[in-house]
Amino acid sequence: MKIIHTADLHLDSRMNRHFDDAKAAQRKNELLSTFQNIVHYAVSNGVDAILIAGDLFDMRSISATARDVVISAVVNNPGITFFYLRGNHDAGSFLNDFRERIHGNLPENLKLFGETWTTYPFRGSDGTEVLITGAEVTKDNNSALEASLALNQAKMNIVMLHGQEADSAGGHDVGSDFAVIPIRAYRNRGIDYLALGHIHQPKIAQLDARGTYSYCGCPEGRGFDEIGPRGFNLLTIEDGHLDVRFVPFAQRIIYDISVDVSTSLTNDDAIALIREEMENAGILAKDLVKVRLVGETELDVHFDKAYIAHILNDTYYLVRVKDGTRPRIDYDKFAADMSLKGEYVRMVKAAADRDELSESEASEMIALGIRLLSGEERLS
Repeated sequence: MKIIHTADLHLDSRMNRHFDDAKAAQRKNELLSTFQNIVHYAVSNGVDAILIAGDLFDMRSISATARDVVISAVVNNPGITFFYLRGNHDAGSFLNDFRERIHGNLPENLKLFGETWTTYPFRGSDGTEVLITGAEVTKDNNSALEASLALNQAKMNIVMLHGQEADSAGGHDVGSDFAVIPIRAYRNRGIDYLALGHIHQPKIAQLDARGTYSYCGCPEGRGFDEIGPRGFNLLTIEDGHLDVRFVPFAQRIIYDISVDVSTSLTNDDAIALIREEMENAGILAKDLVKVRLVGETELDVHFDKAYIAHILNDTYYLVRVKDGTRPRIDYDKFAADMSLKGEYVRMVKAAADRDELSESEASEMIALGIRLLSGEERLS
């Protein structure tokens, strides 16, 4: 038996935080096509079920396109059973829209969960049997769920939940709309695999001597806080043994790299180093990259982040540049300098010596001041 564990697809995300209108629309559609590709993978690889552990959608209001993509995936693939547990972003209106769209009851291959534990006995195409149990966690039912979970420990048990991992007792984060999942409360309860959603970073860890718990992460990174490979978990159950494997599947990977530009004197020098680092990291033209410039540079070296990003964006899908360099300051050079620049450097150094400024603050102030006095910068 093969089962896919996915979550946090966030279909219908606006995607306008990091992208212009054209790329936002493209990435929004790519989220939908990634969901379709996961289903196609399931069909092509003999997968029996897809677990969706919350946040299938991003907003309460669902577009007709996203709604129809999901409905078509379920209706047109009766050989795959979809276990859909809603997360904090999901809305119940989707299920009403589903019923209206197909003019009847929900299909047999769509299994849902409520606010108390629901268990589905499930038999795969190879005859393997598992029990799939889940509940939608709210601020009112969390404690009761922890106490009321009762599993047949003689069976293979998969449990689905959506919320933030924690070691302590469950509950709701103050000011948030998501639940806290106390991992300790689910140890030694007969769970073979705890399928979680909400955290977007993939993680597979030991639950107890018997079981594993996992956040499969989001299948597509949506911003520069979701770096690295993204995909889903593939569960293979055979002869009473459960194997879990993360399958990288994202259409684009988001990277965050640091490039030491200490030896660079110009923007083009820095660009050459960045291209080399990207090539060494295996970054493809379709990917997204945040580039952090680091190192110490001479006072008269100034990197134009917009220009560097503009040049690199001709090659890569999206590049953002952050300048984290520090100026290399030879204080002795300015000790006897009677110009305005020398006076300014001595004044800032004196403030740093009195611990009124940190070393980094003093360096930044001196670098900016020198550029202003040289006419390279203007105060806005």
